[in-house]
Amino acid sequence: MNNIQSIYNSKNHDTIGMIVISENGHVVAGTSTNGAKFKIPGRVGDSPIPGAGAYADSEFGAAVATGDGDVMMRFLPSFLAVEQLRLGASPSKAAKIAITRIAEKFPSFFGGIVVADKKGNVGAACNGMDQFPFSVASDEYPNTIIKYVNCTSVSKKK
Repeated sequence: MNNIQSIYNSKNHDTIGMIVISENGHVVAGTSTNGAKFKIPGRVGDSPIPGAGAYADSEFGAAVATGDGDVMMRFLPSFLAVEQLRLGASPSKAAKIAITRIAEKFPSFFGGIVVADKKGNVGAACNGMDQFPFSVASDEYPNTIIKYVNCTSVSKKK
Protein backbone atom coordinates (compact mmCIF):
# COMPACT_ATOMS: atom_id res chain seq x y z
CA MET A 1 0.00 0.00 0.00
CA ASN A 2 2.98 2.36 0.22
CA ASN A 3 2.85 3.03 -3.50
CA ILE A 4 -0.86 3.78 -3.67
CA GLN A 5 -0.46 7.35 -4.96
CA SER A 6 1.18 6.02 -8.12
CA ILE A 7 -1.84 3.76 -8.70
CA TYR A 8 -4.64 6.22 -7.83
CA ASN A 9 -4.22 9.88 -8.63
CA SER A 10 -6.02 12.83 -10.21
CA LYS A 11 -5.41 11.49 -13.72
CA ASN A 12 -6.96 8.02 -13.44
CA HIS A 13 -10.26 8.12 -11.64
CA ASP A 14 -13.55 9.64 -12.61
CA THR A 15 -16.00 9.50 -9.73
CA ILE A 16 -18.72 12.12 -9.80
CA GLY A 17 -20.46 12.80 -6.51
CA MET A 18 -23.40 15.10 -5.98
CA ILE A 19 -25.27 16.37 -2.94
CA VAL A 20 -28.67 17.98 -3.49
CA ILE A 21 -30.74 19.82 -0.89
CA SER A 22 -34.29 20.54 -2.04
CA GLU A 23 -36.29 23.64 -1.17
CA ASN A 24 -38.22 21.65 1.43
CA GLY A 25 -35.00 20.36 3.07
CA HIS A 26 -34.82 16.85 1.59
CA VAL A 27 -31.14 15.85 1.28
CA VAL A 28 -29.85 13.26 -1.19
CA ALA A 29 -26.41 12.15 -2.33
CA GLY A 30 -25.16 9.92 -5.10
CA THR A 31 -22.07 8.91 -6.99
CA SER A 32 -21.32 7.63 -10.45
CA THR A 33 -18.05 6.05 -11.52
CA ASN A 34 -16.35 3.94 -14.14
CA GLY A 35 -13.80 2.97 -11.51
CA ALA A 36 -10.05 3.20 -11.62
CA LYS A 37 -8.04 2.25 -14.67
CA PHE A 38 -6.71 -1.30 -14.59
CA LYS A 39 -9.15 -2.43 -11.90
CA ILE A 40 -9.74 -6.14 -11.45
CA PRO A 41 -12.62 -7.28 -13.72
CA GLY A 42 -15.80 -7.79 -11.72
CA ARG A 43 -14.56 -5.78 -8.76
CA VAL A 44 -17.25 -3.84 -6.91
CA GLY A 45 -15.99 -0.39 -5.97
CA ASP A 46 -17.02 1.92 -3.19
CA SER A 47 -19.68 3.87 -5.13
CA PRO A 48 -22.48 1.28 -4.73
CA ILE A 49 -21.70 0.66 -1.05
CA PRO A 50 -23.87 2.90 1.18
CA GLY A 51 -21.66 5.04 3.37
CA ALA A 52 -18.50 4.61 1.31
CA GLY A 53 -19.01 6.66 -1.87
CA ALA A 54 -22.09 8.58 -0.68
CA TYR A 55 -24.46 8.91 2.25
CA ALA A 56 -27.34 11.26 3.11
CA ASP A 57 -29.61 11.93 6.06
CA SER A 58 -32.18 14.69 5.60
CA GLU A 59 -31.97 15.62 9.29
CA PHE A 60 -28.26 16.44 9.12
CA GLY A 61 -26.74 16.50 5.61
CA ALA A 62 -24.76 14.40 3.18
CA ALA A 63 -21.29 13.45 1.99
CA VAL A 64 -19.74 12.16 -1.23
CA ALA A 65 -16.22 10.75 -1.60
CA THR A 66 -13.77 9.93 -4.36
CA GLY A 67 -10.38 8.25 -4.51
CA ASP A 68 -9.09 4.78 -3.73
CA GLY A 69 -12.36 2.91 -3.30
CA ASP A 70 -10.66 -0.30 -2.17
CA VAL A 71 -9.47 1.59 0.91
CA MET A 72 -12.53 3.84 1.34
CA MET A 73 -15.02 0.98 1.46
CA ARG A 74 -13.26 -0.29 4.59
CA PHE A 75 -13.88 2.99 6.45
CA LEU A 76 -17.26 4.24 5.12
CA PRO A 77 -16.06 7.87 5.10
CA SER A 78 -19.34 9.33 3.81
CA PHE A 79 -21.31 7.68 6.60
CA LEU A 80 -18.73 8.73 9.19
CA ALA A 81 -18.85 12.34 8.01
CA VAL A 82 -22.66 12.49 8.24
CA GLU A 83 -22.50 10.93 11.70
CA GLN A 84 -20.08 13.69 12.66
CA LEU A 85 -22.66 16.24 11.47
CA ARG A 86 -25.17 14.46 13.71
CA LEU A 87 -22.76 14.95 16.63
CA GLY A 88 -22.52 18.68 15.91
CA ALA A 89 -19.38 18.95 13.77
CA SER A 90 -19.19 21.52 10.97
CA PRO A 91 -18.99 20.14 7.42
CA SER A 92 -15.26 20.99 7.28
CA LYS A 93 -14.55 19.26 10.59
CA ALA A 94 -16.66 16.23 9.62
CA ALA A 95 -14.76 15.92 6.33
CA LYS A 96 -11.38 16.15 8.03
CA ILE A 97 -12.33 13.52 10.64
CA ALA A 98 -13.43 11.08 7.91
CA ILE A 99 -10.27 11.51 5.81
CA THR A 100 -7.95 11.52 8.82
CA ARG A 101 -9.41 8.22 10.03
CA ILE A 102 -8.28 6.65 6.74
CA ALA A 103 -4.90 8.46 6.57
CA GLU A 104 -3.97 7.22 10.05
CA LYS A 105 -3.99 3.64 8.76
CA PHE A 106 -3.06 4.33 5.11
CA PRO A 107 -0.82 7.45 5.01
CA SER A 108 -0.45 7.22 1.20
CA PHE A 109 -4.23 7.01 0.66
CA PHE A 110 -5.44 9.14 -2.25
CA GLY A 111 -8.92 10.57 -1.87
CA GLY A 112 -11.23 13.39 -0.95
CA ILE A 113 -14.66 14.01 0.51
CA VAL A 114 -17.22 16.80 0.24
CA VAL A 115 -19.71 17.27 3.07
CA ALA A 116 -22.79 19.53 3.20
CA ASP A 117 -25.05 20.10 6.16
CA LYS A 118 -28.82 20.47 5.72
CA LYS A 119 -28.46 24.28 5.66
CA GLY A 120 -26.13 24.11 2.65
CA ASN A 121 -22.84 24.81 4.45
CA VAL A 122 -20.07 22.90 2.66
CA GLY A 123 -16.69 21.55 3.69
CA ALA A 124 -14.14 19.20 2.19
CA ALA A 125 -10.94 17.35 3.04
CA CYS A 126 -8.47 15.19 1.17
CA ASN A 127 -5.24 13.24 1.35
CA GLY A 128 -2.55 12.34 -1.16
CA MET A 129 -2.75 15.47 -3.33
CA ASP A 130 -1.95 19.15 -2.88
CA GLN A 131 -5.49 20.46 -3.42
CA PHE A 132 -8.92 19.00 -3.96
CA PRO A 133 -11.28 20.96 -6.25
CA PHE A 134 -15.05 20.75 -5.94
CA SER A 135 -18.02 22.76 -7.27
CA VAL A 136 -20.79 24.49 -5.38
CA ALA A 137 -24.02 25.74 -6.95
CA SER A 138 -26.83 27.36 -4.99
CA ASP A 139 -29.26 30.25 -5.00
CA GLU A 140 -26.61 32.15 -3.04
CA TYR A 141 -24.22 31.93 -6.00
CA PRO A 142 -25.77 32.84 -9.39
CA ASN A 143 -23.07 30.82 -11.15
CA THR A 144 -21.43 27.58 -10.12
CA ILE A 145 -18.22 28.28 -8.25
CA ILE A 146 -15.17 26.09 -7.94
CA LYS A 147 -13.67 25.80 -4.47
CA TYR A 148 -10.40 24.23 -3.43
CA VAL A 149 -9.38 22.71 -0.14
CA ASN A 150 -5.74 22.30 0.80
CA CYS A 151 -4.90 18.66 1.46
CA THR A 152 -1.36 18.55 2.72
CA SER A 153 -2.12 18.79 6.46
CA VAL A 154 -4.41 15.75 6.68
CA SER A 155 -1.91 12.94 6.07
CA LYS A 156 -0.02 11.59 9.08
CA LYS A 157 3.64 10.97 8.32
CA LYS A 158 5.03 7.68 9.65
